[in-house]
Amino acid sequence: MGGDFAPRATVEGAVMAARELGLEVVLVGDQEKIERELKDYDTAGLKLSVAHASQVVEMGDSPVESLLTKPDSSIHRCFDLYKAGQVDAVVSAGNSGAVMAAGMAILGTLPGVERPAIASAVPSGDSFVLLLDAGANVEVKPHHLAQFAAMGSAYWRYVANVTNPRVGILSNGEEDSKGTELTRAAAAILRQMDRHINYVGYVEGRDINHFKADVIVTDGFTGNVALKTMEGFAEFAVANVRALFGDSIRGRIAYLLIRRQFAKMRRALDKSEYGGAPLLGISGVAFVAHGSSNARAIRNALRVAANESVVKQVNQEIMRLIQEIPSDFRAKAPAKGFKSLFSRMRERLHRHPRSDGHKTGELTPPHAHEPTTVASATGNDPAHSPQNQQHSASELFDSQSLNHKGQGQTVSSKAHGKSQLDDQMHSPGKDITERKEKPEQRERAPERS
Repeated sequence: MGGDFAPRATVEGAVMAARELGLEVVLVGDQEKIERELKDYDTAGLKLSVAHASQVVEMGDSPVESLLTKPDSSIHRCFDLYKAGQVDAVVSAGNSGAVMAAGMAILGTLPGVERPAIASAVPSGDSFVLLLDAGANVEVKPHHLAQFAAMGSAYWRYVANVTNPRVGILSNGEEDSKGTELTRAAAAILRQMDRHINYVGYVEGRDINHFKADVIVTDGFTGNVALKTMEGFAEFAVANVRALFGDSIRGRIAYLLIRRQFAKMRRALDKSEYGGAPLLGISGVAFVAHGSSNARAIRNALRVAANESVVKQVNQEIMRLIQEIPSDFRAKAPAKGFKSLFSRMRERLHRHPRSDGHKTGELTPPHAHEPTTVASATGNDPAHSPQNQQHSASELFDSQSLNHKGQGQTVSSKAHGKSQLDDQMHSPGKDITERKEKPEQRERAPERS
């Protein structure tokens, strides 16, 4: 139920994914609302099912308290389905803090990982760079940045096929003397890991899109601000270029000459083309979609999640690299139990006033299907060495090829067979014309973080 346009955009995106990619999708949320939305589409023969969740985590809810007061939320139920083996991945466009909290509480973190991180792919030249954390951890410690570097490096080796990813720390200058105590301490740790992580130094904000590094690490506050700034400028640039060519007859003629190149640039800057960002560090597969995701963004997030086997391989590499962090800088093994988990999450997530309690409802099991299954939260939660089995970057990202350089936004997915993803790489997708009102026609809701 998560996102500014949920459940409408989520349901439409799930229909698109089931129809165009052959995925099996489980929509998790208010069953009555979801089924009402599904009536607007021809779903005959599509592998779609609904799992009821009676509660919704709103954007203003405390992630930690939502675990206690809303155990039947759509986010919580998605992870329950994953833990029960009924789906293979979770995708949500809802409250990202709640997604991380639920993932940690229900699935746990990988051995040695203290802070999961959201890893977002950012266009850079003809390829992409991986930016993390993109919003899961507002405040971090130096060894957390080192863990982010290990997780990002492992992920990029498999997804972008970069043998030795260059890792940089986002800072206000390239000189070693720049930055803060946090960045300088993190840099000292990474220099001691040079046999395992290719640390190349500080990266300035202006160089994120200039391919100075393959993986850029920072705290979640700075990363989210940087990401939103780039998204805002991309929308500004595209709108101004469009206006420039539409002001005169000469402009329209010039546009005809460059329209293919302009369309390529627009796709590269369109966040909906990349779908979801993986939540690295949890003991499972979860993707966080943008809070303002439209139907196409949801469809692409499900496409990325369907390649969950890649993330499972990445998790093995993450565990290996985490052990290479110098023991002097490793966090002490946390105590076990829910009380310890509550304290750890409370340390890094903002607390908000408790919402009114809701009754816990029962979960209606999804119908079993043989092909790919994806479960999607539809409430109004506003947001290496490659192994034998290789997955090309084109299988993970629709419109852009990552080449040898490098890429990587909530729903749940089960993959039993291979979808014909390559055939969908450059197709804009079938328009769903049965709906009387498109999500894009509705008044745009405020941007969610």
